[in-house]
Amino acid sequence: MNTRFRSIRGAPFLTIGVLVQCALWSCELDQGLGPSQTRISGKVIFVYPDSTKSRPENIDEVRVVATANLPPTGFGDVYFSNPVRFDVDTADYEIAAPVGVYPAIGVLWKPRGRDWSFTNLLGIYGLKLPFEFEVKPVELDKQNPVIDTVDVFALWSFSQFDARVEGELTVIGAWPSDTEIVLLGAFINVPDLSDVGSLLGSLGGLPLPVSKSSDVKRPYETAVRNGEYKFVALFWKGKNIDWDEIRLLGYYRDLQDPSKPGHIVVPAQGGVSDINFTADFTTLPAGLKLPEKQ
Repeated sequence: MNTRFRSIRGAPFLTIGVLVQCALWSCELDQGLGPSQTRISGKVIFVYPDSTKSRPENIDEVRVVATANLPPTGFGDVYFSNPVRFDVDTADYEIAAPVGVYPAIGVLWKPRGRDWSFTNLLGIYGLKLPFEFEVKPVELDKQNPVIDTVDVFALWSFSQFDARVEGELTVIGAWPSDTEIVLLGAFINVPDLSDVGSLLGSLGGLPLPVSKSSDVKRPYETAVRNGEYKFVALFWKGKNIDWDEIRLLGYYRDLQDPSKPGHIVVPAQGGVSDINFTADFTTLPAGLKLPEKQ
């Protein structure tokens, strides 16, 4: 079944990022290439003039990826295209993949000198500009072994997330059975959770989905724009609540005064590490109270 979303005050940027990262963020790059009579192909359409104004100087490679499971269970679930030309407005791609259903197709880019990362997202199959889209699956079967019309829009503006925030996340308490998604985000200010516009306006990068795990402590890394951040936090959303009812589970605190959120400054094409904090599911259903804005 296709999942449809419509534009609400910029919300599709959040929605696109969440959906694609839920599908792809936990996997490692595997070429997945080779002779195949079953394949997915199409065109990557770099949105103009966005393609020339926002394209980073340190781009090394672009590829299209298809995931066989949502979310993937491992790198074996993900198939990758040939390198895609990025010096043109429209480029061809091809993914050799076996018969099956692929619920998400995305476009990734890799900076020079860095490994592939699913935080480096440019687009997803189903996006229809201006920002009304479906998350569209692709199915290969014996009757249709080749699908050659899977065209994907790519937005270089997503590559502005040129820096990283990383640390260790400690998660305590039981995950509620009605959990829809858990997200980690970095914000330039403490957001107003009841106002989606405020939430999106202060978000410094694509939010990072956090998966359920038996590990209490786990490392994280999230892509952001360079600059100052006054709030790094983890949020919970239930299946039966709206986005303006999401709950705060925990946040990075000032090392000198833990009653206040910690501030960080992230350099361009760099990162900040040791941004460690604890998130507590036992605070639900109300969640934590947001700290006062500084």
